[in-house]
Amino acid sequence: MSLPVLGRLRLPRSRQAKLALLVGGVAVPALILAGVATQLTLRVSREVEVQTARYNAYLAAKVSEVFEGELLERVRERSVSAENVARAGGDADAIVRALATQSRDFEAPLFVPTESMDDFTLVTVDGHLLFYGNDPTGRRQHPYAAVLIRGPGGEPVGAGGWWFNPRAFIAEHLAEVVQERLPRTPGLFGGLELMRHLSVEVFDSRGNPVASVREPKHVESAREADMEGPFIGYRVRVAATRSGPVVLAQRFVAVEMGLIVVLTLALLGATTVAVRYIARQIELVHMKSSFVSNVTHELKTPISVIKLAVETLELGRYRTDEERDKYLRTITKESDKLARLVDNILDYSRLEAGQTLMRMGPVRMADVVATALESFRLRLEDEQFEWTVDVPADLPAARGDANALQHCVLNLLDNALKYSKEQRIVKVYAGLREGMVSLSVADRGIGIEKDHQGRIFDKFTRVETGLVHDVKGAGLGLSLVDQIMRAHHGRVEVVSEPGEGSTFTLLLPRWEDGRTPRPSRSA
Repeated sequence: MSLPVLGRLRLPRSRQAKLALLVGGVAVPALILAGVATQLTLRVSREVEVQTARYNAYLAAKVSEVFEGELLERVRERSVSAENVARAGGDADAIVRALATQSRDFEAPLFVPTESMDDFTLVTVDGHLLFYGNDPTGRRQHPYAAVLIRGPGGEPVGAGGWWFNPRAFIAEHLAEVVQERLPRTPGLFGGLELMRHLSVEVFDSRGNPVASVREPKHVESAREADMEGPFIGYRVRVAATRSGPVVLAQRFVAVEMGLIVVLTLALLGATTVAVRYIARQIELVHMKSSFVSNVTHELKTPISVIKLAVETLELGRYRTDEERDKYLRTITKESDKLARLVDNILDYSRLEAGQTLMRMGPVRMADVVATALESFRLRLEDEQFEWTVDVPADLPAARGDANALQHCVLNLLDNALKYSKEQRIVKVYAGLREGMVSLSVADRGIGIEKDHQGRIFDKFTRVETGLVHDVKGAGLGLSLVDQIMRAHHGRVEVVSEPGEGSTFTLLLPRWEDGRTPRPSRSA
């Protein structure tokens, strides 16, 4: 199956299939590689996100544990004096007074004798005991935190500690816990370097922020953990910051995906351009081959006719003077035909090479038509054509080269004669249109299908359908007309219906106009 880009080119199906195979051999592996690269990139990105989310959940739980350790350490440091009083045999009041001297980080001291410790919860943190609980009387809203106090013989005499505000404690110590204490936690996975790329936030039971360290960026991988023990009711959320690995991975994925898309499009675009170029070159080779064949036939036919007529005259194989004149007219007609073909080829090659120098000046359409018809009259009469000319005497002069414009009219007349069947009628008329001078050549011939009208001005192009297939030609006439009109800053138009005939119109700028309309072509 040929690709759409090849279907628009006029190539045999076998060559289209080969080019399609070439496209498939380049484009399909490229698309497969792009797909594999995309899949692997997205897979790596998803794995990074999953592992980041798992680590954030792990770290959120660790923050809660480390806060318990931070609280225990603060309580132990502040309770050293109370421990010394108890070992010296001090009573409960003395222990409370010792605790009161160290209560600047807490709200109020409290000593709970051993027999009253059943109302509190015991938790082990880093091998040490931490007591915590709420006020059984309900007079205090904040919890209580304490450590074990031992007497003179080392026996436990109670728990000494303070009432404290968890919210204030978290707000004051979060940065220290996250940046210093947490990275030093034994057995912690990740370490200090990874901590620097994470955001840690703490919220209360209503979702209000309590404290935070760094600004979160990648909320998709954020994970939360409820704090326990003395900090119950609060929760920790850990997310990646702007410099986090998952954010960098996302940026990398975005850049890589963009590069994959750009490279894929560039490769496909280059492949398309290359294939179109190759196809066009193949098409041109085919067209040039057809052109050589057609030109050979076009040269051979008038030469053969001329040779036959000359031999007939040399041998005197004619009976009347009228018959002799007929052979002479044939020689003249075929010689003109041969000269016109050679002129077309030479003029086209010069135009393509930019070597033709046109002398622009005021040109009267009546003179151009008269000169062209005079040189074409013999052929019109021999082929029994009826022709009419309608060129207004007051028609403004056009800006152009008279010889080149006569060449255009001769080519249009030649086409009108070649592609006419029963209705041998040709009409040449001129006028003004769109502020430009127009010259039209109309026939009642076979016409041109709409689909083919856009390409009949291409070099070496001939429509291989219907009667056209039976009429030989070089395929340069209309292309030469189009080239000449472009050089005049004008254009050539065609209006045609199959079976109804064709009308070719030359549009040229007026001589008195300083304007030079942009060349274009319409059909």
